[in-house]
Amino acid sequence: MNLNHAKVYQTMNAYQNLTNRGKLRRLRKLAVLGLTHYGLPNPQITYHGFETNLLFRVTTAGGERFMLRLAYPGWRTLADLTAEALWLTALNEDTDIPVPAVLPTRDGKLVLSIISPEVPDVWPMTLMRYAPGRLLGHYLTQANLEKMGRLFARLHQHGLDWTPPVEFTRRRFEHWLSRGEPDLISSDGIPQESDVQGVHHVEISALHHRWIDKMIAQVEGAYQALDRADLRVIHCDLWHDNIKLYQGVLYPFDFEDTVWGYRAHDIAMAMLDLLETVGEARYSALLEAFQRGYQSLLPWPEARIEPFQIGRLLWKINWVARYQPLYLAGMIERHIPVFEHFERTGAVILPKSG
Repeated sequence: MNLNHAKVYQTMNAYQNLTNRGKLRRLRKLAVLGLTHYGLPNPQITYHGFETNLLFRVTTAGGERFMLRLAYPGWRTLADLTAEALWLTALNEDTDIPVPAVLPTRDGKLVLSIISPEVPDVWPMTLMRYAPGRLLGHYLTQANLEKMGRLFARLHQHGLDWTPPVEFTRRRFEHWLSRGEPDLISSDGIPQESDVQGVHHVEISALHHRWIDKMIAQVEGAYQALDRADLRVIHCDLWHDNIKLYQGVLYPFDFEDTVWGYRAHDIAMAMLDLLETVGEARYSALLEAFQRGYQSLLPWPEARIEPFQIGRLLWKINWVARYQPLYLAGMIERHIPVFEHFERTGAVILPKSG
């Protein structure tokens, strides 16, 4: 190991040993360094939040406001973040949908990968104009769900009509696992002898396996039955708290899951989050309002959304199997009534809390 490498190694170790506050100070310095690539007049940077990604508010001398995002290493690939930036740029050019405009660096980069000897990993940086308003989750009325339905339809239409550049992602969301995650819950998943890094074998009972395998088969069948002509660019995570409401207008943001996909899947993810937020008593009326808004601009997808919601629940169970395996048996047990109800009725209900 030469002296330069030794210094970097020692710095990496020092970073890992820092408190959370100490790490944030280092990352703030990384953000300030990144801002020098944009030529903004006297930018002032303020911590905004840290939920997976690290966010800073940036205000210029002229009062312009931006959101600076440092993407958590490994959470999304550079290709994912580039796809987000490319679609946001196209939406700003082609429509009046108030999506965040991505500010390029002085040399034209939409996503900046910067390296500092004080931080051991690369935190890809994106700078976007700040979206005004409050999260739509505070205002889940039928009128606003109609607006949300129209917003989805407009995004779906652009996602179909747009021809992305060659550097846009080729990845498709068309399975219950679509980000290369290991399958830890099906009978055909990773065996006990697995050498997959970071994966630990967890025992699943025969009864639990039967339900999981049955649900996976139905979800995969639903994906396979989708009309391939419906494939388009989708947001893939446009739930109500990835939308702001300002002066009656919806401002969608957080496009980092941008991918090739299908309308029924895109709607299903948002409506499952809605169900989990408002409960079964309010869900039907709000779903109907969303559908009215959507159908005012586009026909409703032919495919039912419920199988894809079951797929999302399976994904959550698989996440628990990987990161919280002690809770797996209870997680599956709570979802068996959901699977039973879906098998009988085709509808999705909430699992019992536990």
